[in-house]
Formats: sequence, C-alpha cells, structure tokens
Amino acid sequence: MFSDKNRKMSSLNNIPSYLKKRGVTGPWKIAPKPNRNFDQAVIIPAFGESEYLPTTLLSINENNPSLLKNTLVVVVINNAENSPEEICIENQHCLDLLCSSDYHYSLGIVDAFSKGLALSPKHAGVGLARKIGMDLILPSLATPQSLIFCTDADTIVDKRYLEKVLEYFHTNNAKAAVVGFRHLESTDSKLEKAIRQYEKYLFTTAQNMRDAGSPYGYVAMGSTMVCTAAAYCAVGGMPRKKATEDFYFLQELTKYCGVHTIPEILVYPSPRPISRVYLGTGFRMKQAGDGFNFSTLFYSDNAFDLLAQWLKLGNSAWKSNLADILEKSNTINPYLADFLKQEKIEAIWTKIQSNAPSNSHFSQQFHRWFDGLKTIRFLKRFTTF
Repeated sequence: MFSDKNRKMSSLNNIPSYLKKRGVTGPWKIAPKPNRNFDQAVIIPAFGESEYLPTTLLSINENNPSLLKNTLVVVVINNAENSPEEICIENQHCLDLLCSSDYHYSLGIVDAFSKGLALSPKHAGVGLARKIGMDLILPSLATPQSLIFCTDADTIVDKRYLEKVLEYFHTNNAKAAVVGFRHLESTDSKLEKAIRQYEKYLFTTAQNMRDAGSPYGYVAMGSTMVCTAAAYCAVGGMPRKKATEDFYFLQELTKYCGVHTIPEILVYPSPRPISRVYLGTGFRMKQAGDGFNFSTLFYSDNAFDLLAQWLKLGNSAWKSNLADILEKSNTINPYLADFLKQEKIEAIWTKIQSNAPSNSHFSQQFHRWFDGLKTIRFLKRFTTF
C-alpha cells in the first residue's frame, strides 16, 4: 500500500501510463462517442440481457438528477466469437432496445458482440467485458479521483445509489469500496431459501475475516464494486478472467489502498440460477436447484480462531526470525508450519522484513503476502467441525 503522498503524486500521471501499457486498444469504442468529461461512470457488462437490462437502467435513472447529468453509463454488449446464435440475436435485440431509449444520464454502448467485434473465445467473459468498459471510459472522466461504478445487467440499484456512494467516498477518503447489497426476492420458495443461506455464508465469512484481523474481510461481488480511476489504473485494471475477476480485482485494490464496505444496502442483484461460470451467485443458485447443501460452504469457528491467532503472530513479527515464527506457529496448530511452508513463507519472509523500514510497513507487506486467496486456502485447510 502506498502512502497518501505517494498515492496522490502517482494518481496524476498513472491514467495515460496505464492506457499505454495495459489498456484496451480496440477495436471497441463507446457509441455515441463521449463529447465531454464526466464526474463518474457506471459500467455494465451485458450478455444476452434484453429481459433484465431495461429494469437495471431505469433504476439508475431514478437517482439524483443533478448527479445523473454528470454520469456516463456504459453498457458493454458482449459475446464470444463462438457463442450460440441465439445469444448473438439476443444481443442485437438488446442493442436495438438501447438505441431507442432515453435517460437522464448519458448512455454509451460498446458493441463487443457483432462480427469483427466479438470477443476471442480464450478471453471472452465478464472480466474482459468489464475491462473494456472501464478502460474505454478513462479518457472521459473529469479527474483521477472520479469514480467508476461496476454493476450487472440483472441488478437493481437504489435511488440513493450514486449519492450515498459519492458521499461515503468523500467523507472517508476512500479509494475503493464494495456497496451493501441484498439479493432480490425469488418467486421460487426453494431458491428464496437458498439465496438467503448463500447470503448468510457470504456475510458471516466476511465478518469473521474482519474480526480475525484480515483486511480482506468483505464480500467480493462484481455488481457492488466502486473505485477511483486512479486506483483502477494503479492496480493494473480489471483482470481478463471468465470468473472470479471481482475477487482478484478487489484483492489488488486491498493491497494498494484498502477496500471499504459501504454499510447501506443500495444494490439488489438477481438470485436467478444460471451456470455461465463455475462460481458466483447464479452458479450457486443452480446448485441449490440440484439439491446442493449450503451448510458445507461455511468455515468452522475453529478455523477463524486459528486465523486470528496466526494473523496476530505474523503481523507482529517484524523483527522475528523465521525459525521462531514456525516454532510459535506449531503452538497454534501442529499443521500450521507445514501450511505456511506450502505457501512459500521460507522464500518470502526475509524479503518482507528487509523491505520494511518500520513495523507499519511490515504489516502492509505481510498482508500483501498473506492475501485473500491464501486466507481462503487457510480457512479451507483448517475448517473442522
């Protein structure tokens, strides 16, 4: 994580540098081309979403009119070159709908589905779709501190969505955050029960991680993410992943500037069961329809207790040698030292210590190494009931 001074200095120049080194270079464009700069942008990937997208756009349209005047909403209509024909037809229908729509905000459309513009099968997916929209909007944002909102085509937002998020970022000097959410109610009683069980798993896991001292204690959900343009560029932009792009993006933001959780419930994702990817809400709801037992997802109290002990030990070990750390870890759990060795602690520990001029710097470096992914692996490894 950078200091505030370094972060401020780097944000002045990192957008052009990011676009040159890692930004999307085409062939995609925002249509109509933005003819002015905006204070904030909302990016929405859409893959065969003509049924749900109009409701999403209307919910944004209910926000504060004065804020909407300076908001650009970009819909990235996408599919792979080898997507089924019905998806391509659906995307064309979606484009036709958007071209005849009128809102209080400026609407930009990215065609990433038609011939010559469809995504390569290797990278096609929500990660690349988000990245295209977020990269393309950067030159049209007013400042490096302008906010980029991520949501989904089947997600409704509160009428205070823009206002409350902007207020939170300003009040808390935040650079990145996830917004409070609750899934929409399902008309299917079985799915309704399942979505609440899944939410309980997400919320309790995040809370228990926070209580254990982890900076990664938030729910990683793509439809709730917000960050400044400067932070987006500083972490290298959105990963081109077909799934879990939100997890890895937020993990990098945590390492750079920290990720806040905005407590107000302002985002309402869909609970519909879909199986486009191997993780996420849609995947879990499809599993629920097949009889999946959600209680198997939860991590044990014992695992969180061990996590808290390990983070306390590791986070305060600036001057401790590795042999002492491993010995003390064995008193926490006899298998912890082996786990840490599997996570390459022997290769990284001296480097972490030597690069840290103070205890606070060491703490930052420690959490950069023992990140969200390692934390989840830890919880899986030590979950016992």
